[in-house]
Amino acid sequence: MIYREKILAALNANKAEFALFQNELREQMTEYRRALDLLTELDSNQLTKLLEGSDASGARPVEEFNGSIVVPMGKEFRNHEEARLWAYDTLIGRTTFAADGSQILPSKDYSLPVAGVQTGWFENHHLPGVPYVKDAAFEILTPSEVMVRTGGETEISEQIVHRRRYAMEAAAIKNYMRAKRESGFDESKPPVVFFDSLLVISFAELLPPDQREFYVSEIISLLDTSQQTAIPIIGYIDTSFARDLVNMLQAAFNLADSQRVVDGPLMTDRMKWGDRTRLFRCARRGILESYGEEWRRGIGFVYLKTTGDGPPSRIDLPMWVYERGLLDYVIDTVRGEVIVGNGYPYAIESADQTAVISQRDREMFYAVFQEFAEREGLDLRIARKSVSKAQRR
Repeated sequence: MIYREKILAALNANKAEFALFQNELREQMTEYRRALDLLTELDSNQLTKLLEGSDASGARPVEEFNGSIVVPMGKEFRNHEEARLWAYDTLIGRTTFAADGSQILPSKDYSLPVAGVQTGWFENHHLPGVPYVKDAAFEILTPSEVMVRTGGETEISEQIVHRRRYAMEAAAIKNYMRAKRESGFDESKPPVVFFDSLLVISFAELLPPDQREFYVSEIISLLDTSQQTAIPIIGYIDTSFARDLVNMLQAAFNLADSQRVVDGPLMTDRMKWGDRTRLFRCARRGILESYGEEWRRGIGFVYLKTTGDGPPSRIDLPMWVYERGLLDYVIDTVRGEVIVGNGYPYAIESADQTAVISQRDREMFYAVFQEFAEREGLDLRIARKSVSKAQRR
């Protein structure tokens, strides 16, 4: 049980820290907004010259600025019905695909550790009379897979389960792209694959070397498969804390280092629904150094306004998509999916619904596991603490 008065007391004890954070953020935002104003006075060649000597400046311009880094959608809707009609006309005949995963982590309450991973996927051809495809795969991780030795103990590893989930999601996407390449498609209107994460996996920088290598290998494999099959893959996230534009502004105008400002909120007031930023090449320090020569600077990004008043979403994509003239096609596809999904890409939302494992599902999983153990004569014991908790709740 949590106590309201204790929460308020703890918050009050730290109110000075919250106020300091807010004041520093306002000051830094003001400085970086001025830098954005200066940026509109430059063209992309002038900006590139300012960034010379800084290979890891966060971002590098790809498209011409023409006085602004924002590209207007060029269309406004009076109501949601108009938006949905535009989305229908845009998406008709365009195939979209997404995969997502969920997991059941192993529990110390059971003497036989077991875990489960489920991957769901959703494909929509957006053609009348052609049904969508929604399916899932489920895998078990056995005790020998989830238990690892650490010094003098044997521990259950949740990280192994997360890795299996990531690998299954990546495999579902790669299998799909290869199958579509085999069956053939119009390369001027290729399927668009949604990846529910960014393609620049900064989270992996915090992991031990062997785990970091695993995630980088999976991402490179996705990027390679996308290029080989000529099927665009986009990494999509609606709340990004990336600082690539911020770091670019800092490098270009010699600004003080900002610990508070991130790209999304910085761009919010300059964009209307459906607007996007110009395409930038991601030139970030850190994890991209592990991507190899082809992909180290082979990923671009844009910010796309998908809500009326919130920060824009971030979209990562391989640079070959732009080089083959498919950027506007992909962005319009994302806009259409966001309209159908009421603010979030419908393909990702549908894949998530297919993959998700609820608390009730977890309870059913362990009930089935207990039946299986009894039938197979396995010595399965449940900790008394777990039984006691279940009875109290």
